[in-house]
Amino acid sequence: MQAGVLRRLRPSLRPSLCSSLRPSRTLSTSAAPSSDPLAEENEALRREVASLRQQLGQTEPAQPGDRSKFAGIDEADYTSKPHFYYPRVDSPPPVMPIFRLVDDLGRVVDDEAAAYLPDISREFALALMVSMLRVNEFDKIFLDAQRQGRIAFYLTGRGEEGCIIGSAAALQPEDWCLPQYRELGAFFWRGWTFQQVADQLSSTERDPAHGRQLPLHIGSYKKRVVYISSTLGTQCPHAAGVAYFEKLKKEPNVALAYFGEGCASHGDIPSALNIAAVHGAPTIFFCRNNGYAISTPTREQYASDGIAQRGPAYGLPSIRVDGNDVLATLVATRRAREIGLREGKPTLIEAMTYRMGAHSTSDDDSKYRNPISPEDGWSSERAYWEARSPIIRFGRYLQSQGWWNVQMEEQVRTAARKEAIKSLNIANESLRPVVDTLFTDVYDDLPWSLKEQQAELHEHMDRYPQAYADVRRA
Repeated sequence: MQAGVLRRLRPSLRPSLCSSLRPSRTLSTSAAPSSDPLAEENEALRREVASLRQQLGQTEPAQPGDRSKFAGIDEADYTSKPHFYYPRVDSPPPVMPIFRLVDDLGRVVDDEAAAYLPDISREFALALMVSMLRVNEFDKIFLDAQRQGRIAFYLTGRGEEGCIIGSAAALQPEDWCLPQYRELGAFFWRGWTFQQVADQLSSTERDPAHGRQLPLHIGSYKKRVVYISSTLGTQCPHAAGVAYFEKLKKEPNVALAYFGEGCASHGDIPSALNIAAVHGAPTIFFCRNNGYAISTPTREQYASDGIAQRGPAYGLPSIRVDGNDVLATLVATRRAREIGLREGKPTLIEAMTYRMGAHSTSDDDSKYRNPISPEDGWSSERAYWEARSPIIRFGRYLQSQGWWNVQMEEQVRTAARKEAIKSLNIANESLRPVVDTLFTDVYDDLPWSLKEQQAELHEHMDRYPQAYADVRRA
């Protein structure tokens, strides 16, 4: 696939764009020929899992009754039914089950799960996969760029691509999105290009915020994505307000707010849940429970059963979903959107996932990450979850449908890698915003205080011209 084609992928998912990704051959659900490296990897993993299960006295493949191993909660049962627990109607169990449709090996878990699979086209399914791969490759390039000193700061979403892309794909373009900071996949799904993000990360003159935001703190009124702020949790009350305004206008739109399980410890979260529930605001509160906040594992965040249990207590229908299952996430978020618009209720989704990397480039996760795998057979907790990444899982599912193979994946990765490197190089060589943008975009007419500060700045730069030789003025 050409980089230009990849850049033009949009939520509209025009069939002609993904139709160029044709498998070189038809794949069956049985073992593929050994010439396919992905099939060989699948078979090796199946043999390894079978061996481990045999050692443990287990003979059946993973089914909804099996227990999860996510770092963010105690072991929980799986379920194939996308059931939202309603306040005053349901009594949530002591440990809320996890909704999933596809297991770690890319298999639909049972007949009930098959009945709930989303009715999506091949083109839509490929767009989900391509989007996950693109954000994964972008993360690799720009994480390295930060380590090389080419950008100041970065946050990766490795391991969480499924819950971000799946939830973003469930929304309509007119719906509002209020990210936390790890939702780059949602930006790409809504039409951001690599170059636009690279310009923001590098604070070029093309950055609409003129370099005044932290890296990856992006937004766009036209795309209905509210600018990210590092004051954790504030996006959630804002989302309740945005959704309530859409309700007052009688517009069929929702607002989705992303936040992490660590962010849920902030007081803004219960306030937001209560405000949205009381006013019937069609808000989706989407919690990415990836097991770790910055420098803090979940055992130091809460003693309860995760985050989803809090929803019914505040009057919100709630569900816990396998965030590494992009299809289950898509189904749960679509259902949440329906509840918001048809029933006038906000919802809470807790997406169980795993953060592969450090919290950010300013964090050393070796100080607090659990080094021990939750099951025998893997060298570490990270290795265990890398083998169960949403990209690997969905790739196996697509392969079983005859829609994907390793050659297609490498084609997408190579094109995305080249595009990311090109965007980084262009951004690094671009001009920076003029210094006078420090004073603009807040007031229509600058007050006297800012005019004085602007004059003092110019006077200072005139006094030390060599120190500011590269700084541009209006």
